[in-house]
Amino acid sequence: MYKADNYKHKIPITVRFSDLDAMGHVNNAAYLTYLEEARISYYNDIFKLAKRSMPFGAVIARIEIDYIHQIQLGDEVEVFTRCIKIGNKSSDLDNLIVIKKDHKNIIAARSSTKVVAFDYTRGISILIPDEIKELIKEFEKSP
Repeated sequence: MYKADNYKHKIPITVRFSDLDAMGHVNNAAYLTYLEEARISYYNDIFKLAKRSMPFGAVIARIEIDYIHQIQLGDEVEVFTRCIKIGNKSSDLDNLIVIKKDHKNIIAARSSTKVVAFDYTRGISILIPDEIKELIKEFEKSP
C-alpha cells in the first residue's frame, strides 16, 4: 500500500525554478534528481555517514516512475524511501514523492529502483556485504 506512514525515511525537497519545464510544472527528469537525493540520504542515515557517499559500490539497474500529480514551484515536497527487498546482489527501493498541502499528503509520484552492488575496479556486480544487509534490515524494522 502506498501510504507515507509505511515509510521510515523522508527528506524535504526544495523545488527550484530550474526544475520547471515550459508548462510551468516540474519536468519529469527532475524527479530522478529528487529520487537520487532521497536515496543518498537514506543510505547516509542507515550507515551513519557524515558525507554523501556509500560504504560499498552500487549502480542503478532500473528505475520506474509513475507520475500521478503535477508538482509546481512553491509546492512543499517530501520524498519517502524504504527498502522492500534485499537479494544477494541487489536491493529494491520504493519511493513516494509527496506534496504537502492543507495538512494532507498528495502523492505526486511512485517509484521503484533496483540498486545493484558493484565493483567498479573489475566492472562486475558483487554480493551485497552481510553487514550492509543487516544495517538495512535493522533500520527497516525499527520503530
